Amino acid sequence: MICFETLPGVIMKTGRNDPCPCGSGKKFKHCCQKADSMPASNELLLRRLRQLNEGLIGRLLDTAIDTFGKEAIYEAWDEFMLWEEGAPGFDPESPHVQVFWPWFYHHWLPDPQETAVEPGAPDVNWARAQARHGSPPSPPGRGNEGEGMELTVTQVYIKKNGDRLDPLVRRYLVACHEAPFSFHDVVACEPGKGFVLRDIVSGEERHVTEHGGSKHAKPGDILFAQVVVLDGLAQLEGCAPLLISPANKAPILALRKKIAGAGVPSTREGLRQYDLEMFAVYHDLIEPLLNPPQPKFTNTDGDPLLFHRLIYDIDSPQTAFDALKGLALDATDTELLAGAVHDAHGRLRKIEFSWRKRGNKQHKDWNNTILGNIRIDVGTLTVEVNSEKRANKFKTQAKKLLGPGARYRTTVIESPEAMLAHGAPGMTEQQRAEQAALESDPEVQAEMAKFLEAHYGHWLNDRIPALGNKTPLQAVKTPEGRELVEALLVQFERDMREQKMPGSEALIERLRQRLNLN
Repeated sequence: MICFETLPGVIMKTGRNDPCPCGSGKKFKHCCQKADSMPASNELLLRRLRQLNEGLIGRLLDTAIDTFGKEAIYEAWDEFMLWEEGAPGFDPESPHVQVFWPWFYHHWLPDPQETAVEPGAPDVNWARAQARHGSPPSPPGRGNEGEGMELTVTQVYIKKNGDRLDPLVRRYLVACHEAPFSFHDVVACEPGKGFVLRDIVSGEERHVTEHGGSKHAKPGDILFAQVVVLDGLAQLEGCAPLLISPANKAPILALRKKIAGAGVPSTREGLRQYDLEMFAVYHDLIEPLLNPPQPKFTNTDGDPLLFHRLIYDIDSPQTAFDALKGLALDATDTELLAGAVHDAHGRLRKIEFSWRKRGNKQHKDWNNTILGNIRIDVGTLTVEVNSEKRANKFKTQAKKLLGPGARYRTTVIESPEAMLAHGAPGMTEQQRAEQAALESDPEVQAEMAKFLEAHYGHWLNDRIPALGNKTPLQAVKTPEGRELVEALLVQFERDMREQKMPGSEALIERLRQRLNLN
């Protein structure tokens, strides 16, 4: 696909420095230009393969059952799940099957020392088949310990069908047998047609024809897949059910380092020896996406989030205000009373202000932290806080400051889940609209941009667990560290774009310059 901008009577090709038409927010040269310049896929070969392979999966399954029996599926599944205690048993509806089936057909072999599977079906004469067709090479790391045990389902299918098998299908199945499972960076994407994938372990980069999966991928995503290459046409034979975010790249790079340390060449042949190690990382990364853990909500003090509304009966709004105004830190009476309501005689009736403390436990660059909201009305004082600890702290403060002019009545407690079900506490539609208008105000936008600049300026010198407790400036001194930092920046860039953070693109560009990642 060539990206064009169409004007009346004019067709213009997207320039290298123009915004990418995919909507990523990046310049075209840093995003989809690679996909834009990819060679056209061999549609004729693709169509022929699809016609010839129609019904192939069913025939491979029949071959597997005839050769090893149905029990082999369950035994292979246990191995695929790494024999984890408590792992779910085989389920044909599992999201994992789109990885499992290609591995089972093309790579799996029963362990001759431990398997309960008895190889060889009555209709397979192994000696005659080997004499007539020869024996395809066994997968790396497997010996010839038993008749029929040294052949994958795919290899058995090739031997059984012999000369009856179309040569193109035979070559395709051999390519499936040779293709490793691995993790791939999405370098560029052409939604609905395909993408450029770079194997994170081997560094091999290919244009992959993939109509379905490419619709949702974005540059920077990570895909666990088996890429099969035949006559220059690369396809996904099997792939993970979900894309992995760039921020989760560290365990993949650790596996790459382990493979390199073992002296195994990072070739397609070499990587086939590491299926189970690949699956271990795959399960660790995919499981939280398939079954997200219940989020643990905390405030910036690290306290469990639990909304409390404390209600007091009071004798006088003015007396309560005078007692509690010191909780607003440095705010003057004039500033606090600017939005207050008075009666015809000038007496205070309603006022609302924030309860604050100096500094912040998590954000060292914050001058203060809002602990809660104080609302004073005729006869009633209401204090809203977001944790039990803060609620108890206010009760202690109230005893000291309010005296006999205020009497505690009750506390209403609401969980974060309940709050999310009907929106932020106490916010009306009008208040939400006012908040949205405030956030779009140029002055507010400028302050947000200033805050982001300060926060990420500190981030450069913070020790980051994902970087092995190194700072980003330290991590970029090694190739692996540079790759991890780049992945984190891609994630930051996405998050900021989704949240419409002002100046995010320029900020990320400055961070890359500071880190020499341009």
